[in-house]
Amino acid sequence: MSREHYYRDTRRHITRMKQTPPPIARVCFFGIYDPSYAHNRMLAEGFASLGYEVSECCVDAKQYPGIQKYWQLARAARRLRGQYVFVLALFPGHTVVWLARLLFPRTRVVFDAMLSLYDSNVHDRARYRRWSIRGMRDYLLDWSSMHLADTMMLDTNAHIEYVARVFAVSRAKCLRVLVGSDTNTFFPRDGAIPAVPFVVHFHGTYVPLQGIPCIIAAARLLRGEHILFRIIGSGQHSAHIKKDARDLVESGVVVFVDRVSLAELADSMAHAHVCLGIFGASDKAQRVIPNKVYEALAMGKPIITADTPGARELLDEHTAVLIPANNPQELAEAIRAVQADPECRVALGAAARALFVSKLLPEHIVGDLLQALGVGETS
Repeated sequence: MSREHYYRDTRRHITRMKQTPPPIARVCFFGIYDPSYAHNRMLAEGFASLGYEVSECCVDAKQYPGIQKYWQLARAARRLRGQYVFVLALFPGHTVVWLARLLFPRTRVVFDAMLSLYDSNVHDRARYRRWSIRGMRDYLLDWSSMHLADTMMLDTNAHIEYVARVFAVSRAKCLRVLVGSDTNTFFPRDGAIPAVPFVVHFHGTYVPLQGIPCIIAAARLLRGEHILFRIIGSGQHSAHIKKDARDLVESGVVVFVDRVSLAELADSMAHAHVCLGIFGASDKAQRVIPNKVYEALAMGKPIITADTPGARELLDEHTAVLIPANNPQELAEAIRAVQADPECRVALGAAARALFVSKLLPEHIVGDLLQALGVGETS
């Protein structure tokens, strides 16, 4: 080839490259998930920040119960266009991974498992027995969805070890993906908080993992010390717990608040002196890092939570006050210590925020996920 022809062909190639836009990297969010759920918002924010286009193939299982949801998901999938880097079956996806596998046979299916239905309902919440029909149903849902997916996301290494042992899942297909928090709602607020009363914040469901009875017992130990416990949420054992704490409500030690908007929740956390994590004694409680801890980290709040293998994967003595699980006396002493030391609260909050900024921003978590999947970032 002559030099003239070489340069002419090269110029043509360069011109074609300029005229042809780069392919858009797409991922598909699939399932019966709640788009407003904190983890899902974080993932969407992270993918967008890295230049990915997210297509949502989602139906409301309450609007379309039973087999209707599968038909609606199939219809929604048929309307999608283009190729996807992978399909992400978001939590709760245990009942729809099989459908994602059928609808996207040539695309990698990533299952955002988060937890085991069997473990949650049989062991942690004790809704039904191990060998009951519903217990075995949950086990089979866990087993089948975990094995049908190409890759599975779990929140801690402790959870990965559990599912590998109980459901015979290869550890090689499991990725630890920290839950994180969306930064549009949970971020540090300016402004001083009145010293009295000293506000202890907790939010969550009333399942055993949360350890709310431990919090109520600690509140009883701290009665008369100008400390207010604000507990937001509802759930499995809420009626029983509220009845047990009626005397604390009447004396102004505990305030129960039903579910609030995310903006109101963040505002409540901002006006608290310290935020609580979980204190349950169940095996599952040993393996998880709850959403509320990530949200408190994002807001730069002092945190007290149970010292567990799961928590230790992220936290240490510099970023949170870690105490034995299900120990009201230790919790009461930790609250007293944090109340008495404003400088400690400032240091804990600063370390919490620094940890979040360094490791837990949505682009960090999604970037780590893409790297683990062997997928290049687009920007």
